[in-house]
Amino acid sequence: MSNKVRNILIYAGIVAFFLVLAYAFVPEVLSGKIVNQSDITGFKGMSREASVWNASHPDDPARWTGSMFGGMPTTSFMPSSEGDWTQGLYDLMMTGKRPATWLFISLLGAFLLMLSLGIDKFLAIGGAVAVTFCSYNFQIIQVGHNTKMQALAFLPWVLAAVIFTYRKALAKKDGKGWKGWLPQTLLGAVLFGLALSLQIKANHQQITYYLAIMIVIYALALAISLLCSKEGRASLGRFFAASALLLVVGLAGIGTNAIKLAPLYEYSKNTMRGGSELSHPTGGQINKDGLQLDYATAWSYGWEELPNLMIPDFNGGSSAGIVNPDKSEVAKLFKQYGQSAPERMPYYWGPQPFTAGPMYMGAISIFLFLLGLFLYKGKEKWWMLAATIVAVFLALGNHFMWFTKLFFDYAPMYNKFRTVSMALVILQFTLPMLGFLVLDRLMKGEYTKKEFLKKGWPALALTAGICLLVALVPSLAGTFSGPSDGQIQDVIADALRADRIRLLRTDALWSAVVILLAFCLIFWSFSIPKQAPKSYELNPEIGESRRKVAMAGICFLVLVNMFAVGKRYLNSSDFTTPRQFDSHFTARGVDKAILEDKAPSFRVADLTADIFNDNYNPYWHKSIGGYSPAKLQRYQDLIDRYLFGELQGALAVARGAKTLGDFRDALPEMKLLSALNTKYFILGADLPPVENEKAYGPAWFVERFVDAATPDDEIGLLETADLRKEAVLGRDFEEMAKVFGTSFEDKADLRDSIWMTSYSPNELQYRYVSAYDRPAVFSEVYYPDGWKATVDGAEIPLFRTDWILRGAVLPAGEHEITMRFEPKVYTKSSRASRASSITLVLLLLLALGGIFVKES
Repeated sequence: MSNKVRNILIYAGIVAFFLVLAYAFVPEVLSGKIVNQSDITGFKGMSREASVWNASHPDDPARWTGSMFGGMPTTSFMPSSEGDWTQGLYDLMMTGKRPATWLFISLLGAFLLMLSLGIDKFLAIGGAVAVTFCSYNFQIIQVGHNTKMQALAFLPWVLAAVIFTYRKALAKKDGKGWKGWLPQTLLGAVLFGLALSLQIKANHQQITYYLAIMIVIYALALAISLLCSKEGRASLGRFFAASALLLVVGLAGIGTNAIKLAPLYEYSKNTMRGGSELSHPTGGQINKDGLQLDYATAWSYGWEELPNLMIPDFNGGSSAGIVNPDKSEVAKLFKQYGQSAPERMPYYWGPQPFTAGPMYMGAISIFLFLLGLFLYKGKEKWWMLAATIVAVFLALGNHFMWFTKLFFDYAPMYNKFRTVSMALVILQFTLPMLGFLVLDRLMKGEYTKKEFLKKGWPALALTAGICLLVALVPSLAGTFSGPSDGQIQDVIADALRADRIRLLRTDALWSAVVILLAFCLIFWSFSIPKQAPKSYELNPEIGESRRKVAMAGICFLVLVNMFAVGKRYLNSSDFTTPRQFDSHFTARGVDKAILEDKAPSFRVADLTADIFNDNYNPYWHKSIGGYSPAKLQRYQDLIDRYLFGELQGALAVARGAKTLGDFRDALPEMKLLSALNTKYFILGADLPPVENEKAYGPAWFVERFVDAATPDDEIGLLETADLRKEAVLGRDFEEMAKVFGTSFEDKADLRDSIWMTSYSPNELQYRYVSAYDRPAVFSEVYYPDGWKATVDGAEIPLFRTDWILRGAVLPAGEHEITMRFEPKVYTKSSRASRASSITLVLLLLLALGGIFVKES
C-alpha cells in the first residue's frame, strides 16, 4: 500500500471517529429526539407568522412580522440567502442530526486547526476534543443558542485557513521563486474566504468579532516577529502579499453574506444596538450609537470566578443546578421535614445575574497551556498569550472597566454587543492550541527530561497545587453565598452553602487528579525501564513509541474529563420528542376564542405572562410584547416610559375585579396600549378574553399636529396629548406641519372614517372616506427603511407620529390605501452576494489550477 493511500485511509478513519464521537455524546438524536431548547421555543414563537406566510408565498417572503412588539423586520431572526451561491455548501455541511452535526463540524475544524500549527495528526485529535468539548458549548446548545454554536463550530476552520496561508507564504524558499509559495498561499486564502463565508452564515456577529480579534492579534504578532530578525525582514514582501490575498478574498467571503449583513446593519441602526435618542433617566447622556454600557456589561465574569476555567463548580456551576438526592444537604433537609427535595437549586453564587454553567476550559488544557508558556520556545505562544489576556480582560467587563470602556468607546462595532463574558470563548481555542503544541514537541523529543521537569513543576504547582489547596481549604474561594440566597429561608441557605462547598471540593480534587495524571504520563514518557537495554535512550524508535503512548493517554484523559463535565449541561434529561416540544404551543381556550375574531389585525396583551419576555403569545397572536435582544429602540423607550406602567395598572385592576365585567368596566384609558390597537386582554388560560373597548382600532383621523422640539419632548408629550385627536411630531418630521398646517379641526367631519381591509406581513390595505385632506394615524410601528404607502396607486409620504406610529396625510374622497414593505437593501445586497459568490468560485478554480500546474 502506497503512503498516499495509507494517509487517505488514516484521515478517513479520523473523520469517521469524529462522526462517531459526535453522535456518541448525543445518542438521543438517533431515536428522533431533539434538545428541549428554551430559546428555540422562543424562535418558533416569534417566527411562526413569517414561516406560515413563506410556506404559502415563496415568491414574496415575509420581511416584516406583526407578531411581536407591534411589528418589526424579520432580518434579525430569519435572514435571507437570496443570491448567495455558497449557501448550498453550508446547508450540505449542516446535514445530519443536530446538535451532533455541530459537534462534528467543530471537531473537524479544530483538527484542521491543530494540523495548521504542525501538530501530529494523532495528537491533533486530542486537541480537537479539547476545543469542541468545552462545557460552554453544551450550555449554549441546551438553552438554544444555536447560531452561536454554529459560529463556534466554523471558527477553527477560518483560523486554520489563516495560519495555513501564512505558513505557506513564509515557508523557506525552495529556489522556485513565486511558483514555490504563491499557488498554495492563494489556495489558503481562498479556503479562508470560503470558511469565513460559512462562519458568518451562522449569523452570530459577536462570535465573528472575537474571531477577528484573534486574527488581528495573530497577524500583528507575526509581523512583529518578522521585523525582529534579518531573515524575517526579507520575508516581509511575502507576508504583505499573503495579507493582501487574505484581505481581498476575505472580503469576497464576507460579500457572499451581503444579503444577510446589509439588511441587518440597516436594521441595527434603529434597534437597541444603535443607541437611544433620549437623555439618560439619571440626567447624564447615554450612548447614542450603541448599547448602554451598564446593559452591555450586565454579564461580566468576576475575578473571583476565573478559577472555574479549571475547576468547574468553583462558583457552584449553574444557577439551576441539579440536586443530587443522595449527597445533597438540601435534599436531606427536605427529607427530614417529610418533603420531596427540589430537582434544581441555585448553586451558582458568583457575581453574574445568573448563568447556565461555568466556562470550563479543561484542567489539563490549563496545565498544558502554562507548560507551553514556560517550556515552548516558538513565537506562536506570544500571540496565543496576547489573545488569551485580551479575552480575559474583555470578559471581566465591569470588573475591569477601564479596559472595557477603552474597547467600548474606540473599538469599531464593539458597543453593539452585550454579554461581555462571552469573550472567554477565545480561550477555547488558544489554550488547547498552545497546550497541544508543546505536547507535540514533547512527543517529538525536542525537550529533555531535565528541561521538562524544570518548567513542569511550576506548571503543576500553579494548577494541581492550587486545586488541591482549594479542596483542603475551601474558604479560600469565598463565602459560598449568592444574591439569590436572600430569597430563601436561612436553614435552606445554610444547606445550600454546604452543597456548594461539597461541589467545589469534589471538582477541585478531580481537577488535581487529572492534571497530576497528565504530568505523570509525560514524566513516564522520559523514563527508561530498568530492564531496558542501554541502547534504549539512543534508539529513537523505542523512545518515540513510549512518548506516543503517553500522549495518547493524555488525549484519553482529556476526552474523559471533558466528556464527563459536558454531560452535566447536556444529557438525556434535556431531550424530548418533537411532539412534546411542539406541545409548548398548544392553543389554550382563550387563544381559540381570540382566533375566532376575523378582524384583519389587532393586538393582544396577556396579563398572565411576562409580556416583554414571552414568545408564546406571538405564536398565536399579534402581541404588544415578545422577546428579542434586538428590538427597536423607540419601542423599548415606549415600554420603559408608558407600556410597562399601563400594564401594571391593568394588573392592579385585574387583582381587584371580582368578575371579567368588573375588570372591563374598571379599565382606565391606557392611551398607548389603545393606540397600538390592543383589543384583547388575557386574564387566564381558560377564561374568555376581555375586550378593550377603548382601543383606537387599526387607524383613525386626527385634528391637529403637536410639534416637539427634542426627542425628550416628543415622548413626554404623549402623556398630555389627546392621541385620538392629536398627532405628536418629532423635529425630524416638523416639515409635515409646515406643508399641511398644524390644525385640521375645521375640516373634521363625523362621517369621515377609515378601516383596514386586508393584512399580510408585507402588505396592509385600508379604505377611507374623508370630505377633506386629513392626517391619519395608523396603529403600526413606523420604520424608516422599506415601508411605502400609495393611495389608489399614487405614492404618498409616511411620517412618524406619537413616537412610534405611522402617519400620513390623506387626500379627500373615498380611496384605497396600500402599505407595502419592500426594502431596497434586499435587492442591492442580493446582487452583491451573487457577485461575491461568483468571485469566490472563480478564485477557487484559479487556485486549484495553480496547484495543478505546480504539481505538473
